[in-house]
Amino acid sequence: MKNLILLTLIACGASLALCQGAHAQDASPSPATTGTDSGGGGHHWGGQRGNPTAMLEHLTAALDLTADEQTQIKPILATESDAIQAVRANTALAPADRMAQIKAARDTANTAINAILTSDQQAKFTALQAKMHNNRHGGGQGGGDAAASPSVSGS
Repeated sequence: MKNLILLTLIACGASLALCQGAHAQDASPSPATTGTDSGGGGHHWGGQRGNPTAMLEHLTAALDLTADEQTQIKPILATESDAIQAVRANTALAPADRMAQIKAARDTANTAINAILTSDQQAKFTALQAKMHNNRHGGGQGGGDAAASPSVSGS
């Protein structure tokens, strides 16, 4: 009987520890939900950064993407999102390394997207990147363009 009680207590303790660890990860607000745009998302994009479908909708609205362009861009956004999630999950990275790897993923995605766009769309995309850069680096005081793309790195 003592062994059963001891085993139950150990199992409960382990379960509690695992739940707290999972809760701690869920409880810390991600940049996509904080309302700030410190390199990860925020209110400028309606909290949709990291959601390739929502990001594609923003790009489609901002750049008037054709169905073919959307088909080509969606996997780029998905790859970017996966890469950024993997970097954020890697707790062994120093913050500067994490930021550098996220920037590299965004730059790669932006370059690939830019190659698909027409010259008019490229001009709009460049303007979106400049706006994002200003918003991230103190040039914008909130209220970003809801039609702008969340994937634009601004770098």
